[in-house]
Parts: sequence; structure tokens; C-alpha cells
Amino acid sequence: MDHKPLPDDTQRDWTSIAHEYLDSGDGFQAHMAASEATHRHPGDAEAWHIRAQASLELDNGSDALFEITEALRLNADDPRFHGVLGDVHCGARDWVRAREAYERARALDPGNPLYAIGVANTYVDKDVELAIPLYENAVRDYPDVAYFKEGLAAALADSITDQWSEFADGSRSITNEAQLAFSRETLARISTLDLRGEELAEVREHVGEIQRLVDRAAQVKWYGSDHVVAYLAATGVSVLTFLIALGSGNGGLALVALVAVAAIVTGYVIRHRMPDWKWTQRTVSQSVRRTGRQVSRG
Repeated sequence: MDHKPLPDDTQRDWTSIAHEYLDSGDGFQAHMAASEATHRHPGDAEAWHIRAQASLELDNGSDALFEITEALRLNADDPRFHGVLGDVHCGARDWVRAREAYERARALDPGNPLYAIGVANTYVDKDVELAIPLYENAVRDYPDVAYFKEGLAAALADSITDQWSEFADGSRSITNEAQLAFSRETLARISTLDLRGEELAEVREHVGEIQRLVDRAAQVKWYGSDHVVAYLAATGVSVLTFLIALGSGNGGLALVALVAVAAIVTGYVIRHRMPDWKWTQRTVSQSVRRTGRQVSRG
């Protein structure tokens, strides 16, 4: 592209113009204006910074990486530049480099919660427990910022399912009391957050789905048996024995038969009426049962 300036625009402040476009949400025009600014003044670190932000909005991570690297070459002490570098690496799912960039930004501007949240975001995929305290600090200091509440709620929700038993296909389910208790405790923590508002609708739906799965796992239901005929036959024999013994005046045998009926009924209830999680526990393999949380927090 030819960057020759127009005769009457040599005094225009293209960096400010680019900033205005970026603030208005027009990433394309912001990038065009910032490119003009860097062409005229290659040493303008702020213009390179705006170009990188605009490229991120346009989902052009490769250009953004080059542009923010130029900004940092010109001024390595601006925390905003390191923050954008972290955003670029996050977009590429390069969590280690993203964390390094956010940590550098945080060191330069420790009072800015966005950099701590950036660090937290890099932990969400594999170490969500490390992310939660960072989100909690941000929510405590800025309780009205929806973005921080969304991050905390999502991290807590993910920490719930991370503790469930995992199947070979990657899906998860509750298979013991420890997992159920942890799920309920964490949902109680989430319930203390104010998740009202349209901007929090997605995380609200996510939490709601987990709540439904937890409620279903705790629901006590009757489950069928492959041995119903055997149960009925044993019960029938015991009842018949009881009646015969009662009719013949054999109280001892009648008592034994009555106890047998009670034992059969009790056994059936114990084996076939239970919470959903316990039925799942019985039906999955031992290798699945061994995954996820195994003991409750003391």
C-alpha cells in the first residue's frame, strides 16, 4: 500500500485519530489510521500499540504480535504494552508467554486489576484453582465490575466439574459423596455473587446447567433390577411359609418367614432405591470411579 500523504493532511494527528476509531469500536479504521501514524513516525510507540490493539480486534494475531513487539522495542516500561502482548499470546493459547507478559505488566502497574485477571486467565485451562484467588481479589476490590464477577463465577463452575469422575470420552459425572459435597459447597460460593444483568447471561446459564446436574445426581430414585423374578419368587416363598406356619400354629417358623420377607424387601430397597450418583458409581468401571475427588474437605 502506498502511504504518500495527501497535500493537505501533513499536520493531522493520526495517532489520536486512530485512538478515536479504536474507542468507537472500528478496528479496521483504527488500524488504517495507526498504520499511517507509524509510517510517518516509526518511533511512535503509542501508534504501534494502537495498531496491535486494532489487529487483535480484527483477529489478526500475527500482525498484532509484530506491532506490539515494535511498541515494546521503543518503550519496554509501559505496562499497557506488556498487557497487550499477554492478550496476543492468550489468543494463540500460549499460556506461559501470556503469563510472563501479564506478570511484567503487573510488576510495572501493581494497582491495575486487569493484569492480575490476565494472569488468572492463563490458569483457567489447567490450573483453575490458581486462578480463583486472583479473581476473588479483583471482585473484592471492584465488586461492581461484571467482567471480574464473570471470571470468578466461570472459574468456580469449572472447578466443580474438574473434580468429577472422568470417562474415557472426556465427559464427567458425579460418582461419590465427596464430589457431590464439593459441588454443593462451590455452588453456594457462586450464589453469593450478583450475576444479574444481560452481560452475565452466559455464565449464569453455565452455572445453572451445573446446578441441574448436581441436583440430578442427588435425586433419589428407584432403579430396575435384572433379578425381579428372583425377588418375587423369594418373597412369595417366604409369605407362603409364613401363612402355612401361622395356620399350623408354628410361631417360630412364622417369625423366621416374616423376618425373611422383611429382609428381602429391605435388601431390594437398599439395592434399587438410591441417589443417582450412587447408581452411576455402581454402573461405571473401577478406573472411572478412581478419578476425580475422592475425599471431602476437612
